[in-house]
This record gives sequence, C-alpha cells and structure tokens, in this order.
Amino acid sequence: MAKKRQERPQPPKRKGPRPGSFDRILLYALAFTVFMIPLFIWPGVTEYGYGKTMVSLVAISILTILWGLTAWQRRDWHLRIPWIAFPFLAFIVAVLLSLTAAINGRLAFQSLVLSVFFFQLALLIANVVRERRDVSLLLMSIVLSASLASLYGLFQYLGVMPGAGGPGLGRIISTMGNRNYLGGFLSYLLLPSVVLVLRPRSRALRAAALGLIAFNFGTLMLVEQLAPVVGLVVAGLLVIIGLIIFRPVEPIRRNRAWLIGLLALLALTFLIEAPSGPLNSLVGLSRGEESWIGQIWERNSGRTRELDWWIGWEMFKAHPITGVGLGNYKLAFLPYKAVFLTTPRGAAYSDLRVARAAQAHGDYVQVAAELGGLGLIVVFSFLAVLAVSIWKRLRRSEDEANRLDLLLYTGGLAVFLVHALVSFPAHLPASMTAVLLFLGLIHAPVYGGTCIVDLHLGRRTGLALFGSIAAVGVVVSGFAISDLSANVLMGAGLQQLQLGDPFAAKRSFERSIALDFAPRQTYYYLATAQVQLGETEGALDSYERCFTRFVDENTYLVFADLAMDAGRLEEAREAIEFLLSTAPKQEIEFRARYVAGKIAVNLGDYSGAIRLLDELVADAPDFELPLIALGNLHQGLGDPERAREPYERALTLIDVQLSHAEGKLAGRTEFTAEEIGSLRQSVTRLRNERSYVLEQLARLPEE
Repeated sequence: MAKKRQERPQPPKRKGPRPGSFDRILLYALAFTVFMIPLFIWPGVTEYGYGKTMVSLVAISILTILWGLTAWQRRDWHLRIPWIAFPFLAFIVAVLLSLTAAINGRLAFQSLVLSVFFFQLALLIANVVRERRDVSLLLMSIVLSASLASLYGLFQYLGVMPGAGGPGLGRIISTMGNRNYLGGFLSYLLLPSVVLVLRPRSRALRAAALGLIAFNFGTLMLVEQLAPVVGLVVAGLLVIIGLIIFRPVEPIRRNRAWLIGLLALLALTFLIEAPSGPLNSLVGLSRGEESWIGQIWERNSGRTRELDWWIGWEMFKAHPITGVGLGNYKLAFLPYKAVFLTTPRGAAYSDLRVARAAQAHGDYVQVAAELGGLGLIVVFSFLAVLAVSIWKRLRRSEDEANRLDLLLYTGGLAVFLVHALVSFPAHLPASMTAVLLFLGLIHAPVYGGTCIVDLHLGRRTGLALFGSIAAVGVVVSGFAISDLSANVLMGAGLQQLQLGDPFAAKRSFERSIALDFAPRQTYYYLATAQVQLGETEGALDSYERCFTRFVDENTYLVFADLAMDAGRLEEAREAIEFLLSTAPKQEIEFRARYVAGKIAVNLGDYSGAIRLLDELVADAPDFELPLIALGNLHQGLGDPERAREPYERALTLIDVQLSHAEGKLAGRTEFTAEEIGSLRQSVTRLRNERSYVLEQLARLPEE
C-alpha cells in the first residue's frame, strides 16, 4: 500500500485583512509629518506658526489620501471612531453658531477648517497604529524633532547662530518663533517620551532616547518658562496617582535600571542647566540674574494676562451663548478693551499699554470669549469624555506595559491642559501636533478597542466617503498653498516698503490679497504704501477694511489723520475718540492728541485747539509736531510773536533728532531692512519738518 504523501503544515491564517504596501508608507509618512511640523520654516514667511499651519494642512490631506489607499488595498472599509469625536462634532456646531456674532466670518470659518483638519490627524493615528514598533517610530520622530529644535535654540543662546536679537535668552526663537512656544512643546513631550526608554528592544535605541530626553529637558530648564514646569509637576503627581491605582508594576520592575538612569540623568541636567542650579555657572549658561521663579510677575506680564482675561470676560458678557466668533478675539480686543476700561475694575489697568492681543493668553478664556457658553460646555464635555475614555481603557487593559504607556501619554496631555490656563498652546501647530499624537495613540488599536465605535462601511460607501474627504483635502490644500504664497508676497512687499519702494510694495500687496482666503494685515501694509504714494482715498478704503480684519492702534491713528485731510472730520473725530478710550501706548496717545488738536482747528474751535496742544506740549516736551501746530495756529490768528517761541523750540528738537538719526545711519554698517527703512523715513520726515519750520520762521517779522 502506497504511503500517503505527508502534507506540509500550513501556517495559521491571519485574522482580519492582510496589511499591504501602503500601510508602511502611511506610517512612515505619519512619522515624517510629526517630525517635520515642529521644524518647518520657510524663507519669506512672516510668521513661523503660519508656515507650519499651511504645510500641515497639505500634509494631513496627503496622509488622508494614503489612509484611503490602505483601506482600498486591504479591502477593509473600517473606521474606528473614538468617543471624543462626538464632543468634537458639537464643537463644530458651536463654531457655526458663533458666526452670528463674528466680526469676520471668513476668519472664523478658516479657524474651523484648521481645527477639523488637525483633529483629523488624531483620528488617523487612532486608526492606523496597530503595532508597538509603530508607537516607537512616531514617538522617536517627534522627540528627535524636538531635540533638533532645542539644539538650534541653544546655538542661538550661545551666539553661534543668529536669533531674534538681544543677549542670551532674547536670541532664542528656534524653529518656533518664540522661546515660550519651544518651552511648552518640550514640556508636553517629556513624560510620553519615557515610553521610548521602556518599550524598544534595542538597547542602542533606549540609550539614544535617554540622551535626547535629557537634552530636551535641559533646554526646557534653560528657556525659563514656569507654567510648563508647573504643568510637569501637576502631571507628575497625576501619573503617580495613576501608578498607585492601576499598578503597572511589571514593566517598572523590568526596566528599573533604565528608569533609575533616566532620573539620575534628569537630576544632573537640572543641576547644570536650570537657572538656579548650583552647577549652572560651570558650563557658562548662568545669566547671573534673578531666578526664573522671581521673574513671574516681572514686567507686568501677570497683569497683562489679567487684562486679556478681563477683556475676554467682557466679550463673554456681551455674547454669553455664542461668543464673538472663533478666531475673532484679536479683532474684538480693542473695542472691548475700551468697554472694560470704563468699569471700576478696568480703571486699575489703565496704566497698561497693550496695543493689541492676538490671543487671550489663556485658551479656556479664549473659548469663553469666542464661543460663549456653548463653547465652554463643549470643551468641558470633551475633557470629561476624554477622562472617562482613558479611565476605561486603563481599567480594561490586561497588559501592564500598555497601562504604563497610557499613563505617560495622559501626563503629556495634563501638562498641556495646565499650560493652557495661562498661554495659548492650542493655537500653536507644533504643540498641537504633539497633543494630537498623544490623543491618537491613547485611542489606537495597539492599546485596545475600549471606548471606540467601530464603523464598518461597504465598499461603495467607503469609496464615496474617502473620495469626498480626499476631494475636500485637495481643495483645502489648494487654498493653503495659495495662502502661503500670499504670505510670502506680503513679506516681500513689506521689505520693499521698508527699502523705500512703495510702487513695487503696492503691487506685491495687491497680489497677496488676491491669493489670500482671509487677508488681514496685508490691508494695513497696502494702506501704508498708498499713503506714501499719495493715494488718500485708496488708503482710507484699505484702513477701513482693517477695522474688520486687522485691528491696531496705528490703524485708527492714521485713518483719523487721513480722514481729517480728506475733509471727513466726523469720522476722524470718532476714530480719535475711540483710540484714546483704549489707553493706547504713550507714543500713539501723544500722536492721537496731536491729531485731535488738528481736528479742532479744522472745526474752527481755535481756543479748544490751543488748549489741547498746550496740554500735549506740557505732557510731551520732546514732541515737535504740537509745537509746529501751535506756531501755525498763532500765526494764523495774527499773533506772530506767540508763534516764534514754539517754532524755535520745534527747530531745536528737530535738529537733535535729525543729528541722532543721521549719526546712526553713518555709524553702523549692518541694518535689517526694517531698521534702515525706518531710519530713512525718519531722516526724510525730519528734514522736511526742518525746512518747513525755517520757512515759517522766515515769514515772521523780525524782533
């Protein structure tokens, strides 16, 4: 009897869809994205965060298309929807309702699109990170990115590379645009990056992670930001409580040597790089000044935040349900500042000269101001759902190592939430990239399926859904590229303006406005070019557009001056009265009072004009323009003797200022475009004023 041929044992069938080539491409693209966003800067872009935001929109669109391709290749049209997605949908509704009170609806809609796309990044991570090696890949990418940003900042601090100007810490902007932003970003990463010390099998990778974590921690100490450090303390306590409750003992015991080494390295780093550290001076990083703890309320920073918060409160009181519109805090700031300063509480802040505020220096306050009560309900609902989700995932996880990972990610989120009390990390693309990475990892398949809604789509439905998302992504990416181009053109126009070429600058600004979805300060710069070209009506129109796009003290000042020259005296008077009610910066206040005196002259109120100008001369004895105006006024009223003294005082002031400006131009060889443009304009203005005053003195009868 023939022997039966023995069959080879077959490998067990893989459960679920087989991964395809696009899976790894997507994960590497994700890793590149989280690595790239914190480091991205582009020559010609006027603000680091703006460039990061626009390129992030394009990157997230590409990632979403890749996500759809992986689903098509795997034939698995399956979506994992974390519970936190449902309060986010409520957030979208709250934003749409806030449009009813928005000063600029386009700005609110643009902010909404940014929010949706960035949250989409978290959803993508929550769907595609299935293996522990994927976790290590993404975490190492962002930690390495942070280390390069830290190195750049350190080189700026030491003067090896150019920075923002000023000594020491004043130079540090890194790739973030502000050392405060760098400090916050590094603090959110500290606890989650410990996963890289616990998880990888490679000792070399663990050792590298130790070094990177210590280096980033040292930079965090160096930049002297207290709020992130306080956030770390709070998060550390939260993690300790979590360790007691959920007891991930085994991974701690197994990695105790690595953890002890990490703690020792962090302690040594603190002693060396912390401003108050006893070893700081040995490495030359000590500034020899008051410690960072003692600098918290220095330079009125605390009171300035209080002012921002109270103004946000005024916005909330005016629109308690819907707020003033997402992204519109910056536009409503000056009007509501004027309202706040009329209150008994506001009188205590009248000495603070805050020209404008892009953010409220408190994300919770800004939500209340921009989205009202509905926004606050949504935000706290999101936090409550997030807390419940994390708690349930911790409770139901049987893997102690997974529980420890989840606690460390939660610690990173806690630092962010504490920092958001006194800053605006939710508005910074690098910070949000880190936070969304942690949110996505917490809800990723590698850590289980608790608090997830599994949505299984048919082939046609899946194709239609991903096709629609891809189409929207392409459209938004087109707008993002267009907006980025508009920003580069605006920067080029600003440089042309500073170098004394208003014709070229005007063309650049007009092209920028045509490309920008929601142009803002470009109108302000366009108006400046139009003023220099003598296009008064065009400049007035551009300044009026700024009132709903880019609200600034100078906008009201120059508009009032131009409106007065154009005979629109009532509009000029209203603009000046409003500007003075906002307690502007002293230089702006003096110029506004000067314009108020000129308006009084044009209205025929000569005694009132003399009174206003005399008071201004007494308060600003080094300001030449009111002296010239007084001389003109007395001469026009037929009193040449009273005109001579203010003319002569003005001439003396002009000569001193002109000599100083010409000396700076002759004595320095290196200028920025802004510096040389400002100096040249000052010299030209002062020379014209000098010629005018000499001409008026020559007309006076001899004594």
